[in-house]
Amino acid sequence: MAKISDKKTTFGVARSIVKMSLAAGMIITSFAASAADFSGKQITMIVPYKEGGGSTIHARVYAPMLEKFLPGNPKIIIRNISGGGSVKGINYFYENAKPDGMMFASTGTGTMFQYILEDASVKYPLTEFIPFLTSPFGLVVYGRKDLGLTGDIKGDIAKLAAAKPIYGGANATSSDLPALFSLDLLGIKLNTVFGLSNSGARTAFERGEVQLNYDNAASWSKKVKPLIDDGVAVPLFTFGFEDDNGNIIRDPQMPDIPTFFEVYEEVKGKKLTGVELKIWKSLFGIRVMGSKMFQLPPGTPSDIVETYRTAVAKVLESEDFQDKTVQKVVGVYQQKLGKVSEKILADAVDMDENTRKWLKTWLKETHDVN
Repeated sequence: MAKISDKKTTFGVARSIVKMSLAAGMIITSFAASAADFSGKQITMIVPYKEGGGSTIHARVYAPMLEKFLPGNPKIIIRNISGGGSVKGINYFYENAKPDGMMFASTGTGTMFQYILEDASVKYPLTEFIPFLTSPFGLVVYGRKDLGLTGDIKGDIAKLAAAKPIYGGANATSSDLPALFSLDLLGIKLNTVFGLSNSGARTAFERGEVQLNYDNAASWSKKVKPLIDDGVAVPLFTFGFEDDNGNIIRDPQMPDIPTFFEVYEEVKGKKLTGVELKIWKSLFGIRVMGSKMFQLPPGTPSDIVETYRTAVAKVLESEDFQDKTVQKVVGVYQQKLGKVSEKILADAVDMDENTRKWLKTWLKETHDVN
């Protein structure tokens, strides 16, 4: 799991991250006397993935802290409903959650990918959900050193473009999509092997069966960096991180690795523009900035929404949040609340029809996905 810093971890650093988040518009809301009270209640959190995965770990870290800071100290029960890349669980949430604060969902990247691609199984109106916490996670793409990669980015991309390397992943419409799209923008055509989990793809990479791979920052310190240190892998780029002014800066977990934008401009001699930029920014919003979200159902009254948002803000200021177990899960990334979280969701999935059509055409032509 990602650590608070590769150099040192201090309570002060974590505290400053929280303060920066609050200063960016995520201010703790004062409660009126009519604020929601969950005394003696049991709240259900829907996690639309199997137990043991990153979303469940993230949910289990936050649940006891939310129990402590929600009014009345309710019990939070995590219910895993997997299937359809999270669609089954989020459909269940939409169909069963009442706007009373007694059920909320942990949405993931699959929730948003299937929504923007208009998967027929999606029944939920994602833009009507109300996020009260967003946890960003960085993304890094890397290749095997035995391909002749040296760390010279221009030369490495040229070698990969000529080699048609093997890439392993789940499928083209899963969490692999941002990496696949970015590699294609750089002119790298792939031999793809689909049907692999993230850990399965990394294992295949270690054995040399796969030559390109991606991972999120939660796997950086223990899984990816050792491959680089041992001379097995060479990092190509991260997706970066969006600062409070909307600029994409270097990933705070991996600041020595260039961002995709830096690599693209170095290789192509120009900035990414047009529909490709629109799509890339949407995929970035889904895969990095909106990686994990806690959401309330449509129509939830404002007092309940503010109750949850205030509870999360208190969590982020608490000593519990500074625990090393928590910090290993959330990493160095600023947690996003309130209107900031709403904007991340809106920016990620607000895709006009022409852009959506372009993406679907690309998927069909490049990966034979209808």
